[in-house]
Amino acid sequence: MADNFPGVAAAPYSWPFDGQWSAADSALLILGFQNGTIAALGAEPEAAVAAKLIACAREAGLPVIASRRGRSETLSPAAARRAAMGDPVFAPGTSEWQLSDMLGLQVEALIFDHPGDNAFYSTGLEAWLRRRGIRNLVLAGVPTEGLLHATQRAANDMGFECIAVSDACKGTTDARHAGQLRITVFGNGLFGTVTCSDQLLSALRAPIPT
Repeated sequence: MADNFPGVAAAPYSWPFDGQWSAADSALLILGFQNGTIAALGAEPEAAVAAKLIACAREAGLPVIASRRGRSETLSPAAARRAAMGDPVFAPGTSEWQLSDMLGLQVEALIFDHPGDNAFYSTGLEAWLRRRGIRNLVLAGVPTEGLLHATQRAANDMGFECIAVSDACKGTTDARHAGQLRITVFGNGLFGTVTCSDQLLSALRAPIPT
């Protein structure tokens, strides 16, 4: 049996709601940290925090899953709208589309490619999580009001217990980032909880022997 981790101080409640999470039932989702997106948003500091989360999660035994958003050669209305907001969507195979080396992902890392902001849409992500018995999700991603929120909202609807790491996310503007995180915790955690990396890393480094 995997050791349980202590609850994480978060808003609007200590995560997870029942205080039960371990490497056996939890996973880290790294969303959209692609070369072009990081450059467009100036998200190098957030990518560095995501890299710390990846390293710590790997050491603690949590599965690490990355997602990569791409578009077809024809720019869809949704992709055009995102680009107008300062969040360009890149064509698969380009250097901008690739996940950043800053993350320190292993060669065999599990990566899901998706066409829109929601990493569950048209992918096998949910099925993979269900097969593994995962019920708790730690999320980091860019942009906050794009991939991060769309994926966390979908995961919440599917019954996963979610926590977003605020300093491992960045919006297309600071106001959008802050506003989206406020929406996440509205109504006693409408779409999950929010914490900072220090709180999450402290919990991962202090497993409670079973």
